[in-house]
Amino acid sequence: MFFAAFLVMGSALGIGIVGKPLVHILSARHWQSASCEIISSRVQANPGSDGGSTYRVDLTYRYFVDDRGYVGDRYQFMDWSTSGSRGKAGIVARLRPGTRTQCWVNPDDPSDAVIERGLTSDLWLGLIVLPFVIVGGGGIYFTAVGRQLFNGLASGRPTTRSATYTKAVRGAEPATLRPRSSRGAKLAACIVIALFWNGILSLFLYDLLLSSGGGTLRWLFALFLIPFILVGIGLVALAIRQALELANPRPTVTVNKSIVALGDEFRVDWSVDGRVEKLTRLSIIVEAREEATYSRGTDTITDTNVFATIPLANQIHPNIAGSGSANVRIPANTMHSFDAAHNRVVWAVRVRGEAPNWPDSDDEFPLTVAPRGR
Repeated sequence: MFFAAFLVMGSALGIGIVGKPLVHILSARHWQSASCEIISSRVQANPGSDGGSTYRVDLTYRYFVDDRGYVGDRYQFMDWSTSGSRGKAGIVARLRPGTRTQCWVNPDDPSDAVIERGLTSDLWLGLIVLPFVIVGGGGIYFTAVGRQLFNGLASGRPTTRSATYTKAVRGAEPATLRPRSSRGAKLAACIVIALFWNGILSLFLYDLLLSSGGGTLRWLFALFLIPFILVGIGLVALAIRQALELANPRPTVTVNKSIVALGDEFRVDWSVDGRVEKLTRLSIIVEAREEATYSRGTDTITDTNVFATIPLANQIHPNIAGSGSANVRIPANTMHSFDAAHNRVVWAVRVRGEAPNWPDSDDEFPLTVAPRGR
């Protein structure tokens, strides 16, 4: 849905900015030539809210079709008000009142005419929609096709039975577990997405605020942007929440065996750095879950089932210690760690911290569990 929003917005804007003018340009190749006389011409300035202005060529001209007179006011098919007045001033200087020039008339509707029927430099404005189309289309492609390719490559990795179990029987060494995703990485991802989304959106808001003309089209465009503005606000709020979570106490988890087999016992040591007194609850568990990914129609769904939960600590303020340890035995009748194309079994040590009037923290430290020895 996230990437589809990009693609829909980019496609809609592309049709409005580039699509319709291009259709007119192609159809105008078969329009009839006529001689027209310029009645008036000027560079129309539309002042913006920030003191800047955008400009467009404003002119009227008279022409005849089958001895019947018509008045036109369109210079080119891309008749938007854009920045830069020098080029438009040159056009107006060339088409002064009383000047006769060639215009092109729609044979099916003689009242429909244009002076410049070809491609113009203003069509480059359509490049603004490319980031939407590229991000949206590329994201949908990776979600629908690239993920399957990635999973296919991932399925070629050594399985737990052949690789991890061999390491386990050789004797694992103590290790400090690494978090599945660091808080800093989460914050960086939130900031990048929020900046990208709101940066692209600001271009359209800026153009909307600069346009001085009213009308139904402007209001429809403003209403169209409302959902995207709300998404942008939500992304900023998510980034702020993630930034606040950085201030939460940080846990460190070590184990006396980097790889443990089903039925074996190992020791977990933890320490929490930071203001532990601000927490109202600290809970530490060993969790095992199965993740199954499958397709339902055009949707890719991942079902999660937690099949083992082993509590290590459940401390409540003011009896929250900054460090501790516990011995854990992995149940022998459960499933070892597993990673395939569409199925995974994940073991992890989860540390949850709750704080009043502050974002809670939930850090996960993956643990490798090997099959039971024979």
